[in-house]
Amino acid sequence: MMISGDVLLLVGAGLLAGYVAGLVGVGGGIIFAPVLLFYYESIGIAPEVIASLTIGTSLFCTLIASLSSTWSHHQRDAVDWRVMRLVGISSVVAIVLMTRFVTTQPWYTKEVFQVLFAVLILAVVTRMVRRSSSFDEPTGIDWSWTKLGGIGTAAGVVSTAAGVGGGIVLVPAYHHLLHVPMHRAVGTSSATILIIASFGVLSYAWTGWTATVPATAIGYVDVGRALFLAIPAVFTARLGVWTAHRMDTRALRLGFAVLATVLAIRLLWRALG
Repeated sequence: MMISGDVLLLVGAGLLAGYVAGLVGVGGGIIFAPVLLFYYESIGIAPEVIASLTIGTSLFCTLIASLSSTWSHHQRDAVDWRVMRLVGISSVVAIVLMTRFVTTQPWYTKEVFQVLFAVLILAVVTRMVRRSSSFDEPTGIDWSWTKLGGIGTAAGVVSTAAGVGGGIVLVPAYHHLLHVPMHRAVGTSSATILIIASFGVLSYAWTGWTATVPATAIGYVDVGRALFLAIPAVFTARLGVWTAHRMDTRALRLGFAVLATVLAIRLLWRALG
């Protein structure tokens, strides 16, 4: 049974993650996943399930947070629903295959999870910082099926490997590859995460159905504890959206880069130290 300090930690992380989700369209997973990992370590969750439980639960939190941020972006006409549907659907196969054959296998330990999570974040941060923002004004979306399918597949792989919803791939990919204006890329990313996180949650719940997990979990999705993170995130996600629509795109990218880099360094230090 969780003590009050645990509840405060999870609620505080949820408030921060919701704000991040609305601000940069990454679903909040860059906060949810490491917090859950550190928390599960502290309460002694079995090593053989900790990575899968962290990812599945993070995706559930991400799904809830994205509902709020997507609605806020939609109210500001900042979501391209066609892009959302095409990319989201193309991610499904990758999600199922990754969950079944990679992330729930014994070799996918918490150390592997932490290193992969950190490397992916740093790669995306490098791309966002080094590339200039050339598409801040609408120039016409690139409807290449190869690009749309590739983005969906990459987001599906990243989401199931790291529990981040895929937004760290979607935002820069929409902006730089499809030529979507930055604020609209953020909104469309939040909407796409609804599809990706939904299938991810279902896949982790099903795959972990017979696993030894906490009583509050359904398969590898710890619904009971996730609510302490996800519900506060719903309230702050709208504040993040409000902030995003009042900042220039350079500040948006740099804010995301700084936060993600700090988290990546922390995870690498823990995994390799």
